[in-house]
Amino acid sequence: MIDIMAFGAHPDDVEIFMGGSLLKFQDQGYQTAVCDLSRGESGTHGSAKLRAREAEQAAAILGLAVRETLDMPDSNIQCTRENKIKIIKIIRQYQPEIICSFWGSTRHPDHNNTGCLVREAAYLAGLKKIDTGQEPFRPSAFIGFPELRLYRRPDMVVDITPFYEKKIAAIKAFSSQVKTSSQQESKQNKRKSLIRSDEFWEILNARSRMAGSFIDVKYGEPFMSKNPLKLLDPVKAFKKNIK
Repeated sequence: MIDIMAFGAHPDDVEIFMGGSLLKFQDQGYQTAVCDLSRGESGTHGSAKLRAREAEQAAAILGLAVRETLDMPDSNIQCTRENKIKIIKIIRQYQPEIICSFWGSTRHPDHNNTGCLVREAAYLAGLKKIDTGQEPFRPSAFIGFPELRLYRRPDMVVDITPFYEKKIAAIKAFSSQVKTSSQQESKQNKRKSLIRSDEFWEILNARSRMAGSFIDVKYGEPFMSKNPLKLLDPVKAFKKNIK
């Protein structure tokens, strides 16, 4: 079974928000997986077919055990009973111990509704009377990742310093979506899109550095949780890494 499964609205969401953490967990021996709710067919750049190929490349970089796509309509992901059942089936099939997705109110409607769907489906998957032809299963925890711009202090931070460059490589696998150092946009293709700009990389780097600063490391990924953390080693948990 899968240990940690992350749900994004579109291919590249998980890579951007927690790609480094998935790399770290995989390196620690955990089985990791991603489920994209849509194929990203409504995106300004690229196509569903191209983004599917890019998602395969990114999955290989992250070392994922599984990558699923649920074919919900991009730009119209809704927090409905039908969509919750689709996610319940995935949760029951792979039985992840921890699931992750968007946290709180977000600017993008698909991101906002994906967080709603995954959080509620995680609970509902444990109800026996919701019949999907599978055994009920409820993950131990739902952990949320905030949007690109940090507006509040995270509940926890994962040190991704050794994996940061590989995370960037996984994001750059989506070359139809992000601007790579070798790309130059033609005048007719230039559009106002944050993700396809130098500013995106600057914000992502600043976000990672800021998250890392909370735990005295170079790069971190922030997460939110309603679950209190079990502290096994207080000295190890709080010891500063500054030399």
